[in-house]
Amino acid sequence: MLSRIDAVEPALGAVVARDDEAALAAADAADAARSAGHAGPLLGLPVSVKDSIEATGLPCTGGSLARAGHVPVADATVVARLRGAGAIVVVKTNVPEYTWSYETENVIHGRTCHPLDQDRTPGGSSGGEAALIGAGASLLGIGTDGGGSIRVPSHYCGIAGLRPTAGLVPETGCWPSTRDTGMLDMSAVGPMGRCADDLALVLPVLAGRDDVDPFVQGCLVGDPASVRNGSLRVGIYDHDGVWPVSAATRDAVAAAGNALADDGCEVEEAAPPDVSAATDLFFALMAADGGARARHDLATARGQHVDQMTRLLDELRPLALDTEAYFTLVRRWIAFRASLRAFVNRFDVVVAPTAAGPAPLHGCTPGSDEPLETYLPFNYTHAYSLAGLPVAVVRAGTERSLPIGVQVIARAFDDHVALAAAATIERMLESVRLPTLDGTVRSS
Repeated sequence: MLSRIDAVEPALGAVVARDDEAALAAADAADAARSAGHAGPLLGLPVSVKDSIEATGLPCTGGSLARAGHVPVADATVVARLRGAGAIVVVKTNVPEYTWSYETENVIHGRTCHPLDQDRTPGGSSGGEAALIGAGASLLGIGTDGGGSIRVPSHYCGIAGLRPTAGLVPETGCWPSTRDTGMLDMSAVGPMGRCADDLALVLPVLAGRDDVDPFVQGCLVGDPASVRNGSLRVGIYDHDGVWPVSAATRDAVAAAGNALADDGCEVEEAAPPDVSAATDLFFALMAADGGARARHDLATARGQHVDQMTRLLDELRPLALDTEAYFTLVRRWIAFRASLRAFVNRFDVVVAPTAAGPAPLHGCTPGSDEPLETYLPFNYTHAYSLAGLPVAVVRAGTERSLPIGVQVIARAFDDHVALAAAATIERMLESVRLPTLDGTVRSS
């Protein structure tokens, strides 16, 4: 892993911290443990971790000068669980400032590029993770997803990613924290990897209450192997009624549906309920305090921000809500969640686009390469953030030699069903192929 990282960095711009000596020492310890007959589900597995998730021994900046030099004294819950299972945290990966963007760039670590084309974005906010895995320089990573921050980068970079069910994996030790904000339980911590089986391997390690995160329950993770091939009822759609997707994205959704049908699943077209308010509702909840929390957290950066963050901090001020307006907003969110969950509950899984098109040029709109002026092309991910449902993303197509991923959505706490369907799509399409920085494609 270290030699591959050396090969792709610094052109990729994905790695922001590493301690090779500590990683190699941990690898030696894992070898010794194995020789002594000890084992763990992830013993000796090298992993990368997003730079908004705390790991002792490595800085955690969250992409902000406000946290420059910060080295945590405790692991985030998910990192502690990875290490307890034998995994080795090798590097931290780049994020947008404060994780608030679909473009991975900040003033402390710079910009991360797409593993196939340095003129394009790997997405955000888990863009460093997706780029590193997509470049074949990490086997498995841990990201976070508020409005699509695992799903969009996974889609752009041709890898697999899972946004777990809200309430399954603790966010304790992430910065910024979201539980005591208008985001409530919408931010999720989840795995990113080469294929759906990688995600299924690590999810049980990450999941379960830690008695700190108030939203996380003690639910067990199901086994994807328990899902019988060809047994699923599947709904598919390629337009949410808000933003049209590219022709190749429609083809990818159709290909995923056909793959499941060829495996024996019952597949039908299914129009979702009205999700036209998803993007506005998502950002209204995020900005319910008018950005006060963000301004407080970023104060020690002394105004040194990327341009987008500077604009956001100003633009959010008038969006602050009084108590009555906030609880009205929460009621709208609860109604939206109930409606979309009722739709998904008609099926075992639903297959839908992830975004409007493939990875765009830096600062541009997916599917058009025009400057990004609206977040509606990401309405597809915002809707399921609000719903709090498990969503796996796997590659199902290509456009202009760039990967196209699809969302595979399941009922709440049926994460294993989403992963089983995603693995079937990969197997039937033989699409688990990882792009690398030099433009070649490496099959897993």
